[in-house]
Amino acid sequence: MRVALIYHQFVPRGGLEGYLMEFAFRLRSEGHEVLVVTAEADEKALEELKLELRLVPVARGSGLVRLWQFERVVSQLSNEDLGVDVSIGFGRTTSHDLHRAGGGCHKVYSGLLPIWKRWSMKNLLELQLEQELYSGGKTRLFVVNSGEVAKQVHAVYGTPMEQFRVIHTAVDTTKFKPAADRAALRTRVCAQMKSDAARPAVLFVSLNHRRKGLDALLEAWEEVDADLWIVGKPLDARYRVQVATYGLTGRVFALDARSDVGMLYQAADWFVHPTLYDACANTVLQSMACELPGLISVDDGAIDMVDDGVTGFLLTRPRDASAVAGDVRRALSLGEADRVRMGKAAREKVLPLTWSAHIAKWQAVIKEME
Repeated sequence: MRVALIYHQFVPRGGLEGYLMEFAFRLRSEGHEVLVVTAEADEKALEELKLELRLVPVARGSGLVRLWQFERVVSQLSNEDLGVDVSIGFGRTTSHDLHRAGGGCHKVYSGLLPIWKRWSMKNLLELQLEQELYSGGKTRLFVVNSGEVAKQVHAVYGTPMEQFRVIHTAVDTTKFKPAADRAALRTRVCAQMKSDAARPAVLFVSLNHRRKGLDALLEAWEEVDADLWIVGKPLDARYRVQVATYGLTGRVFALDARSDVGMLYQAADWFVHPTLYDACANTVLQSMACELPGLISVDDGAIDMVDDGVTGFLLTRPRDASAVAGDVRRALSLGEADRVRMGKAAREKVLPLTWSAHIAKWQAVIKEME
């Protein structure tokens, strides 16, 4: 089939763009012809992947204007105009056969933004486009990466549940895997970080500390006898003050986003993820693939993969520091054999999430459009 992939930029910049490149390549490898419909593209990369390109002209200007204009232009393009059998949208567009909501329900996420961002013109436009997407009847089916997202969108916009298809994100379990010699790796990493190898090490990965729940986590750490490894966005002055105020100096270690997070998954004892909202965080799936058991917020759709007490633990009140502390202590009270058993169960849970399975499920949904 000829398939159009619609997104305002096809450039290797972030997580979604990387997913789109891999998704397009894999679709083409399955025999589909792929047309990329975008306003900005890395033409060399698309040529190497043997993907067709249709550039949509949008005026130079603010991201707000370009977002609005791109949606208005592509909403006028039918499958016949594009010469395709099926069209799939991935961003703030409203008119296609299928749409993948990789970021979850923006209406729910928007409620967590600072007030000045919540009432910004860009956010208001995104909310308007999301409402049009799910209520306008111009898209036939919606692909979500967790069952939780489908429930949220249904609750907010009343979109019938039968219009959703859940396709979990693929995870590279050949890259994210347990260490061959975890004990030696852990000793080496602790020495490099000057983290006390005699204490458990709990890993927190984040590029948005406020949304990922670091405030409650640091407060909780007053009651936890373990080291906390923070990887991703550097700690700003406010968080450094919290570390000092809670007496956590020497037990909290911050590493930047260039760190080898795969190695840290292998070396840590637990993964903690008290997020206030995620559709289905890749970090949860990656940590599970490394046999690192986690404490995962119920506000992340990745809980589809978490059987409480079997493949990890659920953080039922991620905003409550005392509750988080209690959940962490519960995990740390497990013996090593039980921790290892839970880690192995976690990896087994995500092993089916291969790219081959991911594309097979997508092809089944695409076939529904015939």
